[in-house]
Amino acid sequence: MRRLLPRALLAILALAIAALGADKSATKIIDRYKKASGGDAVNRVKSTSMTGSLKTNDNLSGRFNYQTASPNSLRIDLDVGGVRASECYNGKSAWRTDGRGLRTLLGDEAKRLRLESLVANNRLRQLQQTRIIPQLAGKTAIDSRDANAIELANNGVRLKLFFDAATGLILKREREIADGTEEVFYSDYRAIDGVMEPFSIKIKRGASELVIAVEKVEHNRTTDFAAFRYPQVEGARPLPDLETLMKSIIANQEKVEELREHYTCRMTEIERKLDGDGRVKSSETKIYEVTPIGDNSVERLLSVNGKYLSASEQEKEDKRVQKEVEETIKQNEKEKQKKEQRRAREKEKGEDDDDITILAFLRISDITSVRRETFRGHEVIAFDFEPRKGFKAKNRAEEIINKLVGTIWVDEAAQQIARLEARLTDSFKIGGGMLASIGASTAFAFEQEKVDGELWLPSFGEANISARVMLLAKFNRSMERRYTDYKKYQIDSRYDLTRPKENKQ
Repeated sequence: MRRLLPRALLAILALAIAALGADKSATKIIDRYKKASGGDAVNRVKSTSMTGSLKTNDNLSGRFNYQTASPNSLRIDLDVGGVRASECYNGKSAWRTDGRGLRTLLGDEAKRLRLESLVANNRLRQLQQTRIIPQLAGKTAIDSRDANAIELANNGVRLKLFFDAATGLILKREREIADGTEEVFYSDYRAIDGVMEPFSIKIKRGASELVIAVEKVEHNRTTDFAAFRYPQVEGARPLPDLETLMKSIIANQEKVEELREHYTCRMTEIERKLDGDGRVKSSETKIYEVTPIGDNSVERLLSVNGKYLSASEQEKEDKRVQKEVEETIKQNEKEKQKKEQRRAREKEKGEDDDDITILAFLRISDITSVRRETFRGHEVIAFDFEPRKGFKAKNRAEEIINKLVGTIWVDEAAQQIARLEARLTDSFKIGGGMLASIGASTAFAFEQEKVDGELWLPSFGEANISARVMLLAKFNRSMERRYTDYKKYQIDSRYDLTRPKENKQ
């Protein structure tokens, strides 16, 4: 934890590209929708609750429940023939329960549900603040009504909305799901507290069709945020004390670092530059050979966009790498001396810096939804975290942590973090914003996999960054890293890396 968060945020600071922008035609359609859906009355809605009955195309019946709570919580429950399916985003993590069981959603599934939650809560009124980019996606007809389509993009995922050309209201929503495309149709709009709400909803997934008759809509009902948390499973094994578990992970870190020093790997890095509409303008793929050196590692470039380096380029890269190795060894020695001096001071004071750090994290953050899950075939402990209300940061590290929400997955037996995902809830300013400002849409994830049944090693990392540098340049970039081909090797104390370890294919 102590190393992971600062490194991830340092990586964020290093990434930058062109400014975001929105399609003007799309903006006009959205502005018309804002007026048609209720105008200023919509701004007073902080939560929405819908209940109703449903029927499937194979004559099964059941109940429907829909809840939103500002700023970004959403839950949908479908009870069909006594079988319940639910999906929820609670501002920190996304979860779903269906025929496959209860689980936390990862990757694009989680991102899409977060996007839907933002759209459902702000009703297209805070697109710029939430970094949602609208783009005109053509015209079509839905149930004989002319419609304008708009695609909403955020953090690499997309959601399509179709607006009635006559009324300006939403006729249809379309999203990609694991087994195809889901279409949701809206009709029979009625004014509730001055806000237009659909009282007839039809959901289509392939050959399956479900018709919902909304019976009741309420706004600004007292919200029970516990309803959005990850459900507790009856009969589950008792959970460990989280503070004790996290302390053991920190205490185990030195042993883990020693084991990691015996593994090399290949890293594929994909960097995508985006245009003003959030679409990929250019993409560059680099492959590196990664060799650990103490607590650090050295990356040797092997290829760019599928093309291996030429002989002269390889020679230049080898010289750069060997120089970096020598500098890294020296730096490791300095860090080792500093660490020993710090431990000596902490021993005199009866304190431990790592324990203080993890205690600070638990003190700064509100921890919720502690649960057992299966991740990559291994049982893990997962928990959500968010800024603690009223906490006043004393330094930059606390300020960063106090702006993060996300989820951590921990292998209790191996005492290692298996996955961490987080995003900023508010912009983070450096030098009062004069030097840099990292936007609230910035998010990152870090994932590991178990290698040789011995330890968890990095397998995937991604960062989506929105930033402004020196008050002038706006940046938006995504970066993805995948780690493969782990190989155990005998450490050479000289770290002679002047020749590739494998022949080019």
